[in-house]
Amino acid sequence: MINLQGFTYDPNGIGPMLTLAYRISLALSVALVVPCQAQSQDPQNDVDYELGDVELAACRTAASVDGSCDCAECGSCRESSDCHSESTLLDGCQSRLHESGITFAGKVTHFGFGVEGGINVPVPPLFGQGDTFEYTGRGEYDFLVDLEKFGGLPHGKLLIGVQHLWGEFGNVSFKTGTFAPPILPAVLPPTLDDPGVPYLTDFVFTQPFSERLVVFAGKKNVIGGADQDIFAGGDGTDQFMNQALIANPAFLLALPYTSFTAGVVMPRDWGGMSLFIYDPEDRTRDFFRFNHLFAEGVIVGGQANLNTNFFSKPGEHHVGFIWKHLDLPDLSSTPPPPDYPYPPGPPGAPTIRDSYTLYYGFDQYLKVFDGERKGVGLVKRPRGMGLFGRASISDANPTPLEYFLSLGIGGDSELRPGSGDTFGIGWFYIGASDEYGAAAQAAFGPRDGTGVELYYNFQVTRCINITPDVQFLKPGKGAFTSGDDALVYGLRINTAF
Repeated sequence: MINLQGFTYDPNGIGPMLTLAYRISLALSVALVVPCQAQSQDPQNDVDYELGDVELAACRTAASVDGSCDCAECGSCRESSDCHSESTLLDGCQSRLHESGITFAGKVTHFGFGVEGGINVPVPPLFGQGDTFEYTGRGEYDFLVDLEKFGGLPHGKLLIGVQHLWGEFGNVSFKTGTFAPPILPAVLPPTLDDPGVPYLTDFVFTQPFSERLVVFAGKKNVIGGADQDIFAGGDGTDQFMNQALIANPAFLLALPYTSFTAGVVMPRDWGGMSLFIYDPEDRTRDFFRFNHLFAEGVIVGGQANLNTNFFSKPGEHHVGFIWKHLDLPDLSSTPPPPDYPYPPGPPGAPTIRDSYTLYYGFDQYLKVFDGERKGVGLVKRPRGMGLFGRASISDANPTPLEYFLSLGIGGDSELRPGSGDTFGIGWFYIGASDEYGAAAQAAFGPRDGTGVELYYNFQVTRCINITPDVQFLKPGKGAFTSGDDALVYGLRINTAF
């Protein structure tokens, strides 16, 4: 019997959700017990495309008006042009579900990685020694519910997401001595004491009122919520794996992996704008406790995107901010928690109430190929390859990173035309805060960190891809590594269904 974590009964707030959950479970039961005939059908074929892109875009991407979506329904399986060219029993079951108003997709990812160098001195629990090889598995399962069929809300959607990890929590991420986890998906969800237990990470409602106004609210995970580049984004299971090349590392401080959020997305012909609020209390292990919402403070973020056509090639630029109004450890007095998910500092330690990050990012196509890139979003992006980059500045206290830079090239590969292969080469630089106190300096010797990551994603079959990946890293926790560098290498294997 599966023990699905993440539910806490609240008689004052969860009743309507239980009613909806009953209808969903009933539809699932009917759809799955009906004999499933092997038939091929892309679940997006029946979507009302008048608002279809807008409906789906905000499911997982609270602040992303750039059109990216990292839910499993938009996963790596859809990269291949023949993803749905073969009929399977599961295709038939998914078609039955879709007819009932539910689109299901899942993805299982395996990480086998080693590190040469890295941590080489005694370190606190959670961290480990370098020169090792680890395995981690991760599952992600998404149900997209059509609320027009379940309640009569025109174009309304409900995304229900479940995730779990097994194997070595973090893989080698806590053995390198870096600020940003090199294998970020192996840390998510951040539940190191519960290997294999599924957690409800997403339960978010999306309601378009027009093609120019979409609102959303519910519990959702933070990955993909802001600062997403076309060629360097997602959740680490399709493109880059180092957190520094997935999104801005400064976002991680005090940002819960999954919690209550609400916001608005406003697509425009020139790009778009978005604004969201976030409850800083992490709710990975529970559902909702409405009487505790925003008890610890509030996180506010916003982003504006501008579509461009420099050199007759598409591109995008975005700027945004995140402001956190909650108590965080004062770096000058208290050693900060050493790694994600950044638990609170010791009781009674000095704190600072407000912090901020301002960020910028861009993508610029260099070559455009036939067809569209995978995923569903506000803007259909063509296949191709191009440049990407990010930059940010932060307050430097309590945020432990003062500035951040990244630059790279990636996209669709021409080595095997039509195969769905992708690649990426990225560089990043993390500027450590200069306001660390003596205790923090002695504890882990913070310094600026940098790194380079290279990956090539082979689309082996219609729904299986294998990704060799290598990273050359200068860790930011200098005292943990005696100043040495680290080499991370290995394979990622995705199975999408």
